[in-house]
Amino acid sequence: MSKTLAAALIFILSSIYLFSQDSTFIISKIVIEGNKITKAYIVQKELTFKIGDTLSIKDYETKALRSKQNLLNTGLFNFANLSPICDSSGITIIITLKERWYTWPQPSAQFEDRNFFDWWQYRTLDRLSYGLYLNQYNLWGRQETMELKLKFGYSQEIGVLYKIPYLIKTKNHGLNFSFLSVKRHEIYYESANDKITYLKDVNAIMRNEFNAFIDYNYRSKLYQTHSVRLDYDAIQVQDTIVSTHENPNYLGNGNSRAAYFSLRYLYKKDKRDSKNYPLAGYDYELEIKKYGFNFTNTQINTASLTCTAEYFTQLKGRFYFATGSRAKIYSSPSVPFYIARGLGFAPEDVRGYEPYLISGTNYIVVKSNLKYQLMKPHVFKVPYLPFEKFNTFHFAIYLNALLDFGYIRDYTKSNVNTLSNNLLMGYGLGLDFVTYYDKVLRLEYSINKKGLSGIYLSFIAPI
Repeated sequence: MSKTLAAALIFILSSIYLFSQDSTFIISKIVIEGNKITKAYIVQKELTFKIGDTLSIKDYETKALRSKQNLLNTGLFNFANLSPICDSSGITIIITLKERWYTWPQPSAQFEDRNFFDWWQYRTLDRLSYGLYLNQYNLWGRQETMELKLKFGYSQEIGVLYKIPYLIKTKNHGLNFSFLSVKRHEIYYESANDKITYLKDVNAIMRNEFNAFIDYNYRSKLYQTHSVRLDYDAIQVQDTIVSTHENPNYLGNGNSRAAYFSLRYLYKKDKRDSKNYPLAGYDYELEIKKYGFNFTNTQINTASLTCTAEYFTQLKGRFYFATGSRAKIYSSPSVPFYIARGLGFAPEDVRGYEPYLISGTNYIVVKSNLKYQLMKPHVFKVPYLPFEKFNTFHFAIYLNALLDFGYIRDYTKSNVNTLSNNLLMGYGLGLDFVTYYDKVLRLEYSINKKGLSGIYLSFIAPI
């Protein structure tokens, strides 16, 4: 007990001395604690300062807060704290971490619907998929991820994903590998009267698809990433799907099968305070993607350009504002439905239009939220629960006023869909519950341009 009190007294006196000085100081040492699995260099890559830096008090406070946010954004830690302590040679920064649970073998049972509204319409066990997921995060303590997927029922899936963010300890080059095989007895294959259309055959596979990709990533700066990804896709559907009575543009030109390569370049800058539920900062993306190449003799041949930008800020006190926009254009007016599904799948959606699938290709969506923090982030510890990775968690509650706009251009089926080629607007109120392990529960009441309203449930941040 006496040692603990002495340590606390030293820390308090050091802090008083440090923050009473109107001068700069040198970071002489960085000590990392609590990283039982995570390698130290993974932590160091997220810091905005290093040993030998000369900082003022104000600079340190800014960099310490940003470093804490960076560490939490890795998804490796539930909590991170930075504490400065004075010594004879300068300042020692103590970084205290609480790691997450990284191994998640879990049975899976889920309904394979586009969103909660779609499931609620049918409320049938026919759409249930079940299986086993094995997610191993922070493999070898190097922030690597391995995901294994086995799924049966409504859809059958077998897949493997392996992410290596840092091929070399001292460099910022990474690779991702994946393959996924999916078979479905029921698929959505078009939008008619602005509603999603399904076709099912319990005795046949309606769509058989295979995807494999390799993705090279380069983290050029702390908040900037460049990515080049090569995909191979092979799809086969029942002839019924692409008949003249259904959707011959599903894979283009009435084809029932397609196999093609895609090449994508993605640039991303992300300075949000939290990737899970941001309240401050900004991020933007630029994506250029080419679908199909002539040397493969495929019918798929188009390209797209996608731009995304988001901004988050604290207005005053407990009030926050967020806005985001996303726009996409294709190189050709007619794009297979399999590639350009339209508006109705997050993040390509306008709130208030959850019941609809709005067909088209080129689009723009603008979303905005005015938030009020009903309950500030609160840390709660479950008594008598011995597992430290689960016994301490945080949660917060936000009230939202939302306003979204969107527009999508449809060159092929505007005669049977009334929402495309028109300005879309949705508005309403929402309640967000945010907690640890990146969980968000969102309940919204929204109204669309038609005057139709509904209560919708979602499990991702609103913007």
